[in-house]
Amino acid sequence: MKYWLSIAVAALIAGCFGLDPTEIPLGEEFELAPNQSTRIVGTDLTVGFRRVVGDTRCPLDAVCVVEGKAGIELGIFGPATQGPVLIDAGLPATVTEGRYAIEALDLRPYPALVRGIIRPEDYRLRLVVNLAIPQ
Repeated sequence: MKYWLSIAVAALIAGCFGLDPTEIPLGEEFELAPNQSTRIVGTDLTVGFRRVVGDTRCPLDAVCVVEGKAGIELGIFGPATQGPVLIDAGLPATVTEGRYAIEALDLRPYPALVRGIIRPEDYRLRLVVNLAIPQ
């Protein structure tokens, strides 16, 4: 009994800390928090959202001369992986990894003056992975 209880507690802790990546089918949109990852079912690809490097997007409740952008660091693990990938352009943006296209669709929350500074752990990145090269 103690053995099974220990396994259940370990599984619960691993789930809480994001140590076990989720699995998402190819072509399905998904959302990640910083330091979370997901395995793409039927591929040898795992995509992780490491962190937001910088967020200079114009707040929703402000008027800006420049739109701004958010720098997003991804961890992409697959056969052709070269290390972390930085997306430093507006969203949506696409990164190619071998025969797969990883598209960063949206980063939330969007800045607002009334909200104040966004804590790093509050960001959520919406992504989708598709085939870049037709089979």
